[in-house]
Amino acid sequence: MELEELYGKFYKEILAYCAAMTKSAAAAEDLIQETYLRAMTHWGDLEDLSRGQCRAWLYKTARNLFIDQARKQSRETPADEEQLALASFQEDLSQAAVAQLIGCLPEGEKALFTMRYFEGYNARELGEIFALPPATVRSRLASAKRRLREWIEE
Repeated sequence: MELEELYGKFYKEILAYCAAMTKSAAAAEDLIQETYLRAMTHWGDLEDLSRGQCRAWLYKTARNLFIDQARKQSRETPADEEQLALASFQEDLSQAAVAQLIGCLPEGEKALFTMRYFEGYNARELGEIFALPPATVRSRLASAKRRLREWIEE
């Protein structure tokens, strides 16, 4: 089977599969492009496979790429939201006001908040430092952010 044939035979089918996974036409197009790019780079392996095996390889590759993207987004999205929240928080208040508000947090939350948002530690690293599970660190950081938001709104 030639690469052009592989593309012609399975493109619409794999695109529909990608669209069902991503729930977005644009994301499905990106995913299928990456899938066929992988097919090109692994063509030596695919050349010897039957039509059905090539089809299965495309499905598996598309699914694996989708899973990889989902994992990456799940790791990035909270950090991005946290950074945006912190950026707006810092823009709205002077450094003195920020320091004063953070100083009002309970000791454990204050240390976690400062180390996370001003020194760049992540939840896993903070968990190791404070002998806490990362989920507990995230919970305490959420509590600290909630308190700070309430104080800012007052």
